[in-house]
Amino acid sequence: MNKGILTLTGALMCSLLFSQTLKHQDLSNKTNHSLTAKLIDSDGDGITDNDDRDDDNDGIPDALECPGQFFWTGPLTYSPVDNKVATGTINGINFTYTSSQPLGATGGIFNYGVFPASYGVPNNNPTIQNTQVTTNTLTFASPMTDPVLVFASIGSGVISVPIIFSNPIEIIWASAGNSLIVNSPTQITGREGNVILRIPGVYTSISFNYTVAENWANFTFGATVPLPCDYDGDGIPNSLDLDSDNDGCLDALEGDENVLSSQLVTAGGTLVVGPGSIAPNRNICASSTCIDSQGIPLLVNSGGAADVGSDQGQGLGSSQNIDACNTCYKPGVMSGNVLDTQMGITALGRAGTPGDNWPMVRKGGWMALESKTKGFVLNRVPFNASGNPVGIAPADFIEGMTVYDTTNNCLKIYTTKDNGTTYGWYCISIQTCPDV
Repeated sequence: MNKGILTLTGALMCSLLFSQTLKHQDLSNKTNHSLTAKLIDSDGDGITDNDDRDDDNDGIPDALECPGQFFWTGPLTYSPVDNKVATGTINGINFTYTSSQPLGATGGIFNYGVFPASYGVPNNNPTIQNTQVTTNTLTFASPMTDPVLVFASIGSGVISVPIIFSNPIEIIWASAGNSLIVNSPTQITGREGNVILRIPGVYTSISFNYTVAENWANFTFGATVPLPCDYDGDGIPNSLDLDSDNDGCLDALEGDENVLSSQLVTAGGTLVVGPGSIAPNRNICASSTCIDSQGIPLLVNSGGAADVGSDQGQGLGSSQNIDACNTCYKPGVMSGNVLDTQMGITALGRAGTPGDNWPMVRKGGWMALESKTKGFVLNRVPFNASGNPVGIAPADFIEGMTVYDTTNNCLKIYTTKDNGTTYGWYCISIQTCPDV
């Protein structure tokens, strides 16, 4: 569709896209915000979780890790008395949209195809068209949870348009490059920008100011309902889980940008990978010096060393795909300072043979195993309800001790994941190549 002007005469029907599944819950006005404020700072970067767009500093915004379920509404009724007002019903809840200027309309969302189909943004005819500096207010007859706002074609290549919101926002999706900039928790600026965002919380009213006149932009709206957000079922929501799928590969590395293990740091605050993961408690940033004003690590922002696409943060990548954890084999060091292999197990009678020098002759390994017809079998031990091997006294546990757990059917090693503060038995189920 060309970005030309389409007007509707007579009774104007504008599609403000809303919905909500919470019809009749007794929730308080947003001015009192009945949701418990997230005043903790889980990642220790100086921004409390309620204002932090990335609560675990893995570079993947919380809105992507825990998107919720989207709902959209159909047409609303334009007021025959005041062409600045439209009303409708959102899943049984009445609402009113008010603009400070007369409403315009187009036959759909400009450049609709840029929005990912997975979000289900409707392309209604008509859709709200804005060309002016406007104050826009949405009022709900009953409290609404997590309203969603969609903006298409904010500004242009030569016009920057800031939009200021009444409450802090979360970006769910935005066009790449510098076409959409997040200036603060309550402001974005577009230069031909497209964005899907939500305002977390429970509200009876929200508003936003469109601050610069332009050719046009489209507005459309919706809402989300929070869903269970714990992909691996370990009791830690994805937005606070350093390994959301418990595959042993950190989310920070499985995101869709070029983060290297050498760029990770020990996670701050209370963040962990969760029970069952063999990954270390590491992420991209653990202080206020390496994040932007919304709590997104600079490493994956536009211009950052790991950035792809010149945008804010990184996408999910394979962080919620347990089958996508990268595996690898590291070759032994065979040049330069070549090290002897100090330990070996053989069924070939090599050990102690004069002149054989086995296993030191096998260079660059930690351990050599050799056999032509025999498999290598570790001690097979059942484990009790406390997570310890039956028949081995805790006093005899030694870091690095390895057995096969016949109760849980996995190879286990006695080690630490917090630099020696605590020790435990952990399954070795995913092969990785840690550099730290």
